Amino acid sequence: MRISIAAVILALMSLQAGKSQATTECELLTRIMNSLGSRMSINRYIISSKGDSEAAKKASDELSEQNKSYRKAKAQYKKANCKSVWDK
Repeated sequence: MRISIAAVILALMSLQAGKSQATTECELLTRIMNSLGSRMSINRYIISSKGDSEAAKKASDELSEQNKSYRKAKAQYKKANCKSVWDK
């Protein structure tokens, strides 16, 4: 009887550990996407301001790379079965 109780406790602990890792992964991916989104917004503003053409070129190049990174992060987010209040 004692062995079965210990097995149940270990099983519950392993399930909890998996849940914590999944939550941590989802939180990390959310932070990454939020950070990228913020930087993308700044670069869009720089491009649209029509000020310095050199800065706009640099912002455009950065935006292109950030867009690729955002898409990869979003794919990982979906693959990890992450959910948020915005997901439908």
